[in-house]
Amino acid sequence: MLKLLALSLIAFSLTFASLGLVQYFRTRQRAALLWSVIGVAALGALFFLASGAAVQLFGALPIGLDLRALATGELVGLAVGVLAAGGAAAIFVLGRTRRKLALGIGIGAAVSLLLLLWGATMMRAVAPAPTTANKHPGMAEIVTPEGFRIREFATGLQEPNALAFDDAGNLYYSELVDGNIVRLRDTNGDGSAEERTVFASGFKNPRGLAWRDGTLYVASRGQINTLRDTNGDRVADENKVIMDGLFSLDIQHSNNGIAFGPDGKLYIAIGGPRVGQLTLENHEYSYQGQPRDDWFFAGVIQADADGKNPKLFARGLRNPYALAFGSDGKLFATDNGDETIPAPDGDELNLVEPGRDYGYPYFFGYPPPWSDTAAPIVRFVPHTAPTGVTVYDAEQFPAEYRGNIFTALYWRGQPGSRMQYREVARVAPEQKEGETVYTVKPFLGGLDRPIAVTVGPDGALYIADMRGGKADPEAPGTIYKLEYVGK
Repeated sequence: MLKLLALSLIAFSLTFASLGLVQYFRTRQRAALLWSVIGVAALGALFFLASGAAVQLFGALPIGLDLRALATGELVGLAVGVLAAGGAAAIFVLGRTRRKLALGIGIGAAVSLLLLLWGATMMRAVAPAPTTANKHPGMAEIVTPEGFRIREFATGLQEPNALAFDDAGNLYYSELVDGNIVRLRDTNGDGSAEERTVFASGFKNPRGLAWRDGTLYVASRGQINTLRDTNGDRVADENKVIMDGLFSLDIQHSNNGIAFGPDGKLYIAIGGPRVGQLTLENHEYSYQGQPRDDWFFAGVIQADADGKNPKLFARGLRNPYALAFGSDGKLFATDNGDETIPAPDGDELNLVEPGRDYGYPYFFGYPPPWSDTAAPIVRFVPHTAPTGVTVYDAEQFPAEYRGNIFTALYWRGQPGSRMQYREVARVAPEQKEGETVYTVKPFLGGLDRPIAVTVGPDGALYIADMRGGKADPEAPGTIYKLEYVGK
């Protein structure tokens, strides 16, 4: 309904403005210009109330309209219709007045209409069709930066969705649905894993891994476990639950990624409910009667390495997926916007600092200037679904990549759009006027479902492409290895 009203208002505004101009040039009456002013003002008001500027002023979108989706969808058809109507009106005026101006308007509208139709036809011809054909891109579709080489480190996997290396260079990954933790090893140094062992099993949707002091930490729905191989047979024989009863709403909204900080503390990303599942009374949000200030979710939790003394480190993150520390001790977290609201902002990368509030559920994306909530350092296009994150502090890549933050974008743009492939984005910190500014740069494109990234002991970047499993049996999951080989 909101979209229909918006389209009607746009059509009305454009028509009113056009007719006002036509009437002015016919009669030279200044009153006719008022029609155009009213039409342009109505159009400008609509787009302002649905823009980021309105968020800055009001703290929320007065009109929950996704302008990007509207502009890439219905607006093209609307523009064609308006131009056709304008051309017809101008030709009608021509027939009655014989004015050259009306002829020019009619010809211009007709030419514009033809150009729009031609452009739409060309876009359909060159854009990849949103069908099952080429649904899963392969190695040939992956686009790497100049000087880099990518290969399959391991393939034929079942929904790999979290990665962690141990001190010996073994790579562990978790299987989201089957609940296994698998150990991979490149035994001959050829860049691919020849050895594959189920290290542990029985987890419910594991999605976070971290290694510390001979122990593999596993985050699964509602709990954190520690795994140890005490007898050296490459299988965990010690499994302890160190945290239990964490917030777990469903497979998408639960405790997610984990990481250890330079302080030796364990940090846990933990999601919250969707906005539609909250209750708003007297300008305060609550969940099942629990006020927001008491939530032990929707943020980052800090605990001792044994799971004791947990506390809420930062709040206001709607569904943070992964965490990563840089060598300077800075903590970064990806966050996913709410897909159930009309303007699904909030796909972002945050610099997480102790005690800060990052806005959820009051603000998504950039908060208004009067708010004391923290803004993201990067705001991605809605529906990109940022997931895995890692900070590159190794030396295998060129020096310009030191301190860069690599972020996996699991989805790419508006659902149903022709933008088919996902990517790993490069977020580069740059100094401008004494401040650190984070700039998103394209890095690795043509992937399928990138969900986890980590830096190996060899300095290469490892990327988990989450495919396979019962829901996607036609394409196996893969872990890629990306390394710099020189120009």
